Amino acid sequence: MTRPEDALAAPEEPADLLLTNARIYTSDARRPNASAVAIRGKTIVFVGESRDRAVASLVGARTRVVDVRGRAIVPGIVDAHTHPSLVLTRWHLALPAGGDVRGQLRHLQAYAEEHPPAEVPFIYAEYYDSDGVWGPGGPSAAIIDEYVSDRPVLMQDSSDHAATINTRMLELLEVDASTPIAPNPNDHAMQFERGADGVTPTGHVLEGAWTLFADRMWQKIGWAPPTRATPELLSTFIDALSSQGVSALFDAITDEHLLGSAAELERRGRLNMHYHGAVQFSSLDDLSDAISEVRRLEARFGSPLIRVNALKLFLDGTNEIGTSSVLEPFALEGHEHDHGVLRMGRDDLVEAMRILNGERIDLHLHVVGDNGFRVALDAVEQARATAGAAWALQVTLAHAELVDPEDMKRVAGLGVFINWTCHWSGGYFGLGAAAWLGWDRFVRMYQFNAIIRSGGVVSYGSDVVSDYEAHRADPYFGMQIAHTRLDPEETLGPSRGTVPGTSMREAPDARISREDLLDGYTRNGALQLRLGDRLGSIEEGKHANLAILNQDPMTVDPDRIRDTAPDAVLFEGALIRGEFPDLPDVSDPHRSAGGRKRTRGTAGAEGDE
Repeated sequence: MTRPEDALAAPEEPADLLLTNARIYTSDARRPNASAVAIRGKTIVFVGESRDRAVASLVGARTRVVDVRGRAIVPGIVDAHTHPSLVLTRWHLALPAGGDVRGQLRHLQAYAEEHPPAEVPFIYAEYYDSDGVWGPGGPSAAIIDEYVSDRPVLMQDSSDHAATINTRMLELLEVDASTPIAPNPNDHAMQFERGADGVTPTGHVLEGAWTLFADRMWQKIGWAPPTRATPELLSTFIDALSSQGVSALFDAITDEHLLGSAAELERRGRLNMHYHGAVQFSSLDDLSDAISEVRRLEARFGSPLIRVNALKLFLDGTNEIGTSSVLEPFALEGHEHDHGVLRMGRDDLVEAMRILNGERIDLHLHVVGDNGFRVALDAVEQARATAGAAWALQVTLAHAELVDPEDMKRVAGLGVFINWTCHWSGGYFGLGAAAWLGWDRFVRMYQFNAIIRSGGVVSYGSDVVSDYEAHRADPYFGMQIAHTRLDPEETLGPSRGTVPGTSMREAPDARISREDLLDGYTRNGALQLRLGDRLGSIEEGKHANLAILNQDPMTVDPDRIRDTAPDAVLFEGALIRGEFPDLPDVSDPHRSAGGRKRTRGTAGAEGDE
């Protein structure tokens, strides 16, 4: 529905800004390419060719005409699944990358020796590889104790769904043989693993089970981690994204503090981002409370830029630690009858969808395994059939790492959105999933082209959860990896699981085209956030959210896509990054297109080196 403020003014009224001689990728199927765009206020009033007769009528005495000299212009990017709360993790200890667990433990030990418990009472270290070699017994408190035992220590698994803690931390949490393996009755995936005796906790913890008892530890050590992201802190991540041309994000697990800081940034005129968020729930038992929280947060913080109108549910876990929900049993020895963890059954999921459809609150599902994916589709199918014409729920399946080919064909017909994390498409998680799934299923992971070809809507997001990986939120970094199946930071080989003789992840036909990547990062992301009426494409009547780029990501060499960066960014018609005057000609052979060296840490801290 067109809103009054979006209505087009009379055709003869001049534009405020006219960009000409561009290579515009509109993400509008009716007009995929153009060379000129005119903007009045925050609204796009013309998209076409620079030579069109209509262009002259749009130029008035106050119209700013900018020749962009052949530059590529793209719609504002939508990061449709991310975690701004990562700004609270800067106190974490970053471990050296790679699979050398003992080397990481020595790094941990050196850090502890330099920082006594009085200075650092709790060490949170990230990450060790899911397939890293700890020893015959696997990850354990006893191994960490060999290096640090004078304070609580947590080492986070690279999947971010498991951790290993030392004995001192188990003691402070008061976790022992009497503690239930799965202490949360609403989420049996949260577990303290047991040793060979079936009784003694090993220190290996799944799905954040330790957080259930964390307050005990904080009280005893007289310290607790920061929980409130100030506007200044949040702005570091927001500004980094907007400088990369991101116009909207979906905060997959939001809270009052994050939204409050976003609202304050909006009040100051510094948000420059559509900020949408979801509240987490885990079962039908806490669904009502979660709905109430959505209503409360939306009433308090809802604005033209901020919305809270979705719930997040973890339907399963991850492949790397054997908590995904799979159709066929795992291949790992000792788990031949194990199908993983389904955190909500189909009947309960159907009921949750029925309730949310009535509440007009959307559902965002974390789903990794092929059984979890099928259960989600089956639930949508049943809930849709029951609701009939009253069906309005928008369901997004995030991750979808392993999908049965037959289920790929069902996505479009059920109107389900798929959200993928592009920078995972190479070797980011190593070979840990292969141990659980076997090589045949490992090769079938991360495949979305069949869904796209059948008409399914696939959006993309960064899903960065810590400061350690914040730089990987750059959408062009993600595009390069999804297009090449090669991660410039985390290579796979050559090894089994890669195209023979290369480090390209199998299978090569799973590489996503640049056109589909751009559409997914723009138009499809906007549709997922219900913002398709105002952004996601460059077309008349929509808001002017776009970026003028330093190079053309659609034609540059595949291994240079990640060097793409905006020279200028418009948000809601306003220039918020860069400038127009004296834009260098992109044909200048002496002009560098980037070559940025990426380092782990805050996205905003990246620089050209």
